[in-house]
Amino acid sequence: MVTLEISSTDIRLMETSRQKVIKWANLSVEPGMFENGVISDPQALSAAVKQLMTSSGINGRNVTASVSGLYSLSRIVTVSSPVGESVTQQAVLEAAAEVMPLSEDELYLSWRTVAPGEGGQKVLVVGVPRDVIDSEVRALRAAGINPRVLDLKAMALVRAVNREQALILNIEPTSFDTIMVVKGIPEIMRTTAWQPGDLSVEDKAEHLAVALELTVGFYNSHHPGFPLDPATPLFITGQMSGDIALMEELQARVGYLMEPLAPTLEYPAHLPVSQYAVNIGLALKGAASPKGLEQGGFSPPDINLLPEVYQPWKPSARQIKIFCAVIVALALLFPLYQVTSEAMDKTAVLEARYTAINNELQRRQAEIKSREPLQKAIAEYHTIVDMGGGGFPEDVRVINSKAEELGIEVKSINHEGGRITVACQADNYTAFREYKTVLEESGRFLTPIVPPEGYPYVKGGSIKLEPKPGE
Repeated sequence: MVTLEISSTDIRLMETSRQKVIKWANLSVEPGMFENGVISDPQALSAAVKQLMTSSGINGRNVTASVSGLYSLSRIVTVSSPVGESVTQQAVLEAAAEVMPLSEDELYLSWRTVAPGEGGQKVLVVGVPRDVIDSEVRALRAAGINPRVLDLKAMALVRAVNREQALILNIEPTSFDTIMVVKGIPEIMRTTAWQPGDLSVEDKAEHLAVALELTVGFYNSHHPGFPLDPATPLFITGQMSGDIALMEELQARVGYLMEPLAPTLEYPAHLPVSQYAVNIGLALKGAASPKGLEQGGFSPPDINLLPEVYQPWKPSARQIKIFCAVIVALALLFPLYQVTSEAMDKTAVLEARYTAINNELQRRQAEIKSREPLQKAIAEYHTIVDMGGGGFPEDVRVINSKAEELGIEVKSINHEGGRITVACQADNYTAFREYKTVLEESGRFLTPIVPPEGYPYVKGGSIKLEPKPGE
């Protein structure tokens, strides 16, 4: 696996095999390739990536790459959905819109269920600006790289730390990430731009410590009953993690014990793991949790931020079967080109007979088909009559009367054989849900009534009813 981290100051490459680090390399980025943290010169950046791959000997067309969290949004929302059932995209977007500004025209949105919650399921929603992803994908493709996975840097760091509860500071020369992990879930992920060049060591430590305190304070204010444990370890990663003076000053300023990064990958002793923490986390993407969830283990969310428009086309199993069938058919038909003229004459005779028989068959099929509408109408008539006691008119009366009581607009009622389809619309999904309930309680139809797609959070649709026999 080849992993790639791109920042506004440098590029880091790493190659791993069987959970072991094989090679790593980095290259400083020339000024002008980034503007306000976003790639502004994809061609120059792609040339730099090519240069680093050539000089390091680390090559790979399918690469797992990271995406900066600058200008990105992430929230954990609770979606009302039974445990064990998949949440719908519409339900996730509705829940996320209440706590974060969403604009699908400006953001690529990704989400993943992370845990069961009170009254629903907890879902991590991540929104990354389209220009951030588009510019990075363009640069990688210009370098001959097809990214198979894009991962948020903060998510890769959570995977590299691999702790159920942790604080992470990823410090780079132009930005820093503040991450809080609780029960294996990244509850808070923030990326902040900064310019520490003119600051003293004390001022840098103060700035980072205040950001950490604000993050913890924000979490504690929203979880007063379960504040962050003061014994939570603090991990420092990123390019500036090698500044010993800054690390000493920061440890003296914060109240959390700093622990060295100890990833589960096998790596050489001279690898600066804290500076390659993002690459390590990318390499661990999809790796199994050290303990199963049933034994109290945890598993960080696994989200691929690569939009579908950039994902490579993969043939479905059905398309592969059809292709194989065509190849087999061609192989079987090839010997026919070697037959003798006598066999060809016999084939012509057989074709003539087949044509005559086929024409007769088509004529009879057309005759049978012309009778189908009449037979269908007769069958439907008998079905209505067999419902007995004026059942269908009574069903229609119940459908319309219940709709009128609840203010439901009935757009059409269609009867097909033993089934009645009612197309209706309510002012809200609560009224629509109540209408379905009263139809079940009327005793006229088989229950439970199958709801339309998206139920119970839709305001209208088609309800399919089956009258009880003999009613």
